[in-house]
Amino acid sequence: MRKETGGFAISKAGHDKGKLYAVIGYREGKYLLADGRLRTLEKAKPKKEKHLQFIHAQDERLAELIRGGKPVRNEDVKRAIKLYQAKVPTK
Repeated sequence: MRKETGGFAISKAGHDKGKLYAVIGYREGKYLLADGRLRTLEKAKPKKEKHLQFIHAQDERLAELIRGGKPVRNEDVKRAIKLYQAKVPTK
């Protein structure tokens, strides 16, 4: 099952367990994830679906850029994650 680009996912496994990422693509059976800081668009992290917990939220601006084939910047990804984190209270 493929999730929408522009959405968010939390890593469930690996050294980055618990980290929030933006879903920026899908290739070869893996989702491409970026956070705009350490995991930039140029070196997006490929991760299998079973290692991700998808969040039922999406940044419409980021999704529009990705789906429209427009250039996406790391600042756009950072902004989307920051806005999502501001809306959702953390533990």
